[in-house]
Amino acid sequence: MAPDASTNPADQFTKFWTDMMAQMGQAAAQGGMPGASSNGRESAPAYTDAAKSMQRAFFDSMARYFDEFMRSEQFLEHMKQTMDQSIAMKKMMDDFLIKAQTSLQAPVRGDVEDLAHLLRGIEERLFDRLDKLEEKVAAVEERHGTGRDARASEASRPTKSSASARNSKKR
Repeated sequence: MAPDASTNPADQFTKFWTDMMAQMGQAAAQGGMPGASSNGRESAPAYTDAAKSMQRAFFDSMARYFDEFMRSEQFLEHMKQTMDQSIAMKKMMDDFLIKAQTSLQAPVRGDVEDLAHLLRGIEERLFDRLDKLEEKVAAVEERHGTGRDARASEASRPTKSSASARNSKKR
């Protein structure tokens, strides 16, 4: 079975240049070749029109060729393979760097995140215990009648409880 002209890269390349030359020939025929004046020099307007039409034909055929090429199955498959390989390479490099940092006993991002999470948990537990202690102290003071004068003077000046301090710290 003969290979299809659309799948053979050499045939596609040849087709592109054949089409481009045919379009340039048509453009030159339609726009006219640069004319010669009586002294043998080319006239400028005819030359610029012919050059513009040849340039337009060249760019149109290049655009059509690249559009066909970039939409071809081979190109799209190659781009997919390249992207898959790039992603795999990045993952391999990340894994290598993490192993290298670990072997050097240097902290990696996961270690720092785990430590930060652990510290946040400790902080929350400490604030909860401080709140409970504050409530117990207030209950003991109220039961024994101690600190009435202190509470009266405290009521006149604003203070922050540990719960409100924690909430303002989170913001």
